[in-house]
Amino acid sequence: MRRIVAGPGGPILEDEVIPGAFGELDETGQRQAPQGPLRTSGTATLALAAGVLSFFCLFGFGGALAIALGWLAHNEIDRSEGRLAGRGLASTGIGLGIANLVLTVVGVGALVALAVRPEVASTSPPAPVLRPLPPPLVTKPAPPPAASEPEAEAEAEADLAPAAPSLPLLPARIGKIAVAEVSAAGGPLRGQLLAQLAESTKAGERLVLWTVAPDCEPCDAVGRALPDVRMQRALAKVRLVRADTAVFPRELQSLGVSDDIVPGFTLLDARAHALDHIHGGEWDADIPVNIAPILDKFLHHSLNKRRHPWARPLREGETPL
Repeated sequence: MRRIVAGPGGPILEDEVIPGAFGELDETGQRQAPQGPLRTSGTATLALAAGVLSFFCLFGFGGALAIALGWLAHNEIDRSEGRLAGRGLASTGIGLGIANLVLTVVGVGALVALAVRPEVASTSPPAPVLRPLPPPLVTKPAPPPAASEPEAEAEAEADLAPAAPSLPLLPARIGKIAVAEVSAAGGPLRGQLLAQLAESTKAGERLVLWTVAPDCEPCDAVGRALPDVRMQRALAKVRLVRADTAVFPRELQSLGVSDDIVPGFTLLDARAHALDHIHGGEWDADIPVNIAPILDKFLHHSLNKRRHPWARPLREGETPL
């Protein structure tokens, strides 16, 4: 401020400096900066405490309280003209309060969604129904009883008539599967099998002996299943050689091939002797979905679990050790 003072030439104006108005003077006469804040804002401290407690016991409410107190603390510090500190505490309290409110809203929303969600039916598969294994189909024909003279004469007359084919006819190739037949007119069974082995080797096929019997519905079902894509995949590059067990009972036995249960499938070695054998008792219904996986594992020597494990029977002339 200015004041009027007496001077040599009359009254003059000069500035008057009020001590402490612009800071205290030090010993050198330089003004010192105003003193720092005197204390920390209590409102800022409360805002930080409310923000921390909101994550432990004051869910939602504590977050809103921390935001409100932090806002008040900012205004209080701004009005103090540097006499109050704690702006960082107030900002931290506001941040914790916002985070707590967001988490609270998300948590409440999740609980509401779970509460109103309709019941979902269980998708677990039903427990499998265990059913007993079907008994093996034994279709080996029993020897006919001795006929009397009139019956023998009738049978002799019936033999003169042309005999109907005992097995359903099959084409020589069904998709990727070759089908061959052995018959009594073709000579000894072993010779026919050796010839088929040679032919299958030239064609890059694997020979499987398929034993059947007349009027055998499971045998016929296998024949009807051959065009199925699953059977085509399982028996690709395979030559099925069909043999009637009623025609070659002794020869099959001499080669170690089981003929008591049909249909049967036998792998042969280079001498036409049995290496491995399974029959229709390994699956349930005679449909492709049941037959194809069993035959596929059998051909790849991976059918480890069997309902009817097979042991090669003694060939003619062999004795057990």
